[in-house]
Amino acid sequence: MNDRTQKILAYSIIALTFLGLTSFVLVKTRKKKVRIKNKNPKKILIVGDSQSAIKNDSGSAIKFTYPNILIKDFPDKQFDVLASVGKQTKWMLDNLPAKLSNKYDRVYIYGGGNDMTSGVSVEKALSNIQKMADLANESGADVFVNLGYKIEGANGKFGNPNIMPLTTYVNTKEKWIPLVEKRKELQKSLPKSIKGVNFIPVYDLKQNTTDGIHPTAEGHKLVASEFKKTLK
Repeated sequence: MNDRTQKILAYSIIALTFLGLTSFVLVKTRKKKVRIKNKNPKKILIVGDSQSAIKNDSGSAIKFTYPNILIKDFPDKQFDVLASVGKQTKWMLDNLPAKLSNKYDRVYIYGGGNDMTSGVSVEKALSNIQKMADLANESGADVFVNLGYKIEGANGKFGNPNIMPLTTYVNTKEKWIPLVEKRKELQKSLPKSIKGVNFIPVYDLKQNTTDGIHPTAEGHKLVASEFKKTLK
């Protein structure tokens, strides 16, 4: 075997090894869908905060949020909602075990936004969501985590500090900027970190908001359409 042939063989081995390693990494990092156990879910629980609430703090009905649309459009299914205005993932986790005694076919988790504006770390929110997913899986339910709407920032309305409301703790527009970035970080981290669930991908609500945080009635119709994709 001459030197030229040896060099060709050596380069070929290196190239094949590189391609093999690259393929292995791609396979390992690609997020696989989790097998659905209950293909036609009849009992469904939605866990969340004000984005998913159907009642306000006084107990009166909030009629335009997406769970109301799902309840109307799927009369053959039972929807329960564990969601309240301003709640964080710790509240959801604390209240979930009692609800799971009802034995749901499917559980949707949509939370973390309030954590990001209340000093809770991304890691802690992820931990709470994973614990909720584990509890729901152990109960026999299929679990979906909603990644939420596209956070547009100054390029749109959702996450735009110029229209987001000021509070006791966020008393200037500038203070919203790092909190919006934390929301983006959580959204990106969820599909990389949470195991044993399927995801509702990030969706565009077409700027249907008045406060940069909550969808309008038209926005909730778009949210409902994303949930419907997982139910049909």
